[in-house]
Amino acid sequence: MEFLEVSKKLTETDLTEVEEQLGSVFTNQFKEHYLKYNGGYPLKSFFLWPEDGAKTRINHFFSIKYDGFSRLETIYEHLFITEQILPEGFLPFAADDGGDYFCISTLPQFFNQVFFFDMHHYDPDWIDEYVTLISASFKEFIDNLVDE
Repeated sequence: MEFLEVSKKLTETDLTEVEEQLGSVFTNQFKEHYLKYNGGYPLKSFFLWPEDGAKTRINHFFSIKYDGFSRLETIYEHLFITEQILPEGFLPFAADDGGDYFCISTLPQFFNQVFFFDMHHYDPDWIDEYVTLISASFKEFIDNLVDE
């Protein structure tokens, strides 16, 4: 997997600082990916949905700590703290072309799983209508990225 136009390279210390800032623990797969690619455009930019073969185009992965793309910390603060539309324990790391989010879970029962947040169907009383489990792990998510 390759990414274009990535932000400044991260260090382990950078990731630890952001984990502390967000009050979260990143998964090892997530850390490994971000140490290699800090945000950017994936060359394989479509997520292949396992159940029906549909594809969703990923606009970009958010950067961490450094500008260049939307920063994960900023998006998280906006969605979780300001707007209160993101449940606790979910970190947005990428967006599609329509303003929907791909989030990794830091919750113990869903640790390292990836969820799709369909913001066009957002309803705080019906989380099942806008949140969908799409990958059992971050690695599986990355492995399901394909060309158009």
